[in-house]
Amino acid sequence: MRIVHLSDIHLSENNFDEFHDNYRDALIDDLIEFNSPDKIDLIVITGDLVDRGGHSLMQMSEFTGFSSPYEVFEEVFIKPISAKLGLSNKNFLFVPGNHDIDENDILWVDEKSLKQNVNKDTIKDHLESNQFNFNSANSRIKPFKKFEEKFHKDTVNYDCTNNESIYIYHNDSDKKVGFILINDSWRCSTCRLEEKNLNNHYFGAKQFYWAIQKLQVLDDNLDLTVCLFHHSIDDFTEQEEVKKFLINKDVDMFLFGHHHSVKSEKIFNPVGSCYGFRGRAALNKPDEIESKFQPGYQIIDIDLLSNRIRQIHHRKYNIEAPQFVPDTISAPPKGIDNNLPFGGNGYEFPGKKSESNLIKGLNVDDFKRD
Repeated sequence: MRIVHLSDIHLSENNFDEFHDNYRDALIDDLIEFNSPDKIDLIVITGDLVDRGGHSLMQMSEFTGFSSPYEVFEEVFIKPISAKLGLSNKNFLFVPGNHDIDENDILWVDEKSLKQNVNKDTIKDHLESNQFNFNSANSRIKPFKKFEEKFHKDTVNYDCTNNESIYIYHNDSDKKVGFILINDSWRCSTCRLEEKNLNNHYFGAKQFYWAIQKLQVLDDNLDLTVCLFHHSIDDFTEQEEVKKFLINKDVDMFLFGHHHSVKSEKIFNPVGSCYGFRGRAALNKPDEIESKFQPGYQIIDIDLLSNRIRQIHHRKYNIEAPQFVPDTISAPPKGIDNNLPFGGNGYEFPGKKSESNLIKGLNVDDFKRD
């Protein structure tokens, strides 16, 4: 199975000329190269499809007839890739990022009140109010969620809510991969209160549990479970709750973005573990000077039979050429990460926690005191 991971595209008027004239063709050519002999199954985007709510796109004369920046994104980004690679909507997944919110829909007096009142005891109530409705707390994410709902209206095994969404993908070998798509950006805004302790990033970790329950109702025998969100775990006020879920609830891998640079991490406890991978900003500033923030993306090859990530191809945009080349900064020496420091056999996923040999092998006599 081959997954393309893009993040932090930030499509806007500022980067549109380079995107239109050079970047898009370079990306498509690179994807075509990787679509053979192992075809691309999914292209996932972990947030910030557009920049600052997409307002600059809507002010461009060529998009006068469009009603949403996400319609523009679909037209200029998704459709050309789909056409060249023979993909359909079921092959694209995306979650919102903090730049995908529309701050024009925020009433700042309400936002101040929310910041003062959202905490670990009240966040679940907000999630329950947001699930299928829009209100002063989550209307900022409405354009994105309406686009997602429309985009995947005909996608089989896809369930969309204003909080979390889920999807079960069947590959050609009829292996089943479950995806948890978390909306961790509905509480984002540029509003900052003087009381710094109130500027916490509560988004509602309960989303994860609702999502896994819905996945299990659809199919309780998945071959792999992948979680998508935008921010790094360390950005969450609920980071311990998120880690607890990812480690203990049979999630094999999580993908994220936000910080525009590559990061690989393994979170674990004595019972289980989970791998996480953060991608570069896929576009953002095409002429970025600082190397670690220059545009790029990842291609993740997963062997579902041996239950491991075989390798991760790190790609980087060379604006001078322009073309995508191996990202030897993120994965020396050839831009391919196969977990070389630990044997070079890729990243092996842990077995299902519910079937853990650790638990099965426990004997009550081993715990008896002398």
